[in-house]
Amino acid sequence: MSPFGIETLLFIVTRKEYVAGAGLPPSHEDDNYIRRAVPLGKLMNAFRVFFSPEGELFAVRSGDVYRGPMPSEQGLEWFSVAKKVGKVDWGNFRFILFDPNGVLYAVTGKGDFYKGPAPTNENMPWLYRQATKIGSGMWNSLRALFFDPQGILYAVKSDGRLVKRNPPTDPKDDWFATCIPVGNENWLKFTHFMAFSPDGSFWCVKDDPGYMYKWSPQAVHSNFAQKDAQSMGWGYNAGLFFAFTCDKIISSIESLEFLPDDGKIVSQGPSVLKKQTYINTSDAPLKYMFTVSETVTSSSTFSQEHGFTVEVGAELTFKAGVPFIAETEAKISINLSTSHTWNFTKSNEIKVKEQNLDLSK
Repeated sequence: MSPFGIETLLFIVTRKEYVAGAGLPPSHEDDNYIRRAVPLGKLMNAFRVFFSPEGELFAVRSGDVYRGPMPSEQGLEWFSVAKKVGKVDWGNFRFILFDPNGVLYAVTGKGDFYKGPAPTNENMPWLYRQATKIGSGMWNSLRALFFDPQGILYAVKSDGRLVKRNPPTDPKDDWFATCIPVGNENWLKFTHFMAFSPDGSFWCVKDDPGYMYKWSPQAVHSNFAQKDAQSMGWGYNAGLFFAFTCDKIISSIESLEFLPDDGKIVSQGPSVLKKQTYINTSDAPLKYMFTVSETVTSSSTFSQEHGFTVEVGAELTFKAGVPFIAETEAKISINLSTSHTWNFTKSNEIKVKEQNLDLSK
């Protein structure tokens, strides 16, 4: 469970056909995550996969980087709906990762280390216009690089040693000379996947035959010995990429409340309900009584902008107050007798009367 009450998911992209899936992390050796992970789509030919702390998926393909919600539709090619936010350079990075605060870090093939904001525009060169260089020289020699939930940077060096320290702040900050060894064991065979889950547990996948191991937060805080790991089963070499993220998939909404005082009228204007010309050919005042009204279609749609992924077919049905503009005043009010059914792709239309007028002239 994440600190915010949202379930932690283990995300996978398989070697075979680049199928993306997700499920709760395994809890014991016989918990077959590979079989029970729910297929969510495809990331065909993905080269790198990583998540922001808010749960947004980033992936690199053919040198370009894309971002978007985690896929939720089986068989859908995620790259076809994701937004391209960077070009060319992204295939040259040795490592790309977020820290817990959402700052993006990347190591180039030449061994330079950069940090900066997450990319948002494919025409803005991240490396040359947005990123700051914070290291150089040896960073491309590392076999693994990752953050813990407190923002401490961990690395597996080429000799297999696991080390840690706060991330460097500039190229003069000699991280390799001041990093702290974590035990004295060799971790090279565990680098297929290395990551901390939000609760502080440490996870690894051993290259052959693909065993997954977990260290509890207590084991991490003590001597971090490999013998203290709990086996989570085998077969994880079927995954090309793994990553932890949070479950932000909407399958249904139980209730919803509108706040009319926070609503805004975007635009308003007069509506002609009826036109009629009366000619008085006498000397006496003309008197005429009439009623005018018009039935119009009110259209509404439902959307959300909180970083959640909407499950295909998810619907929202509720009987509650629905916003409307009162007939005699430019104010948002609530209709408490209306029942609506919304989903996330279609408009909802109802017939309403514009206004009734009884006039005597």
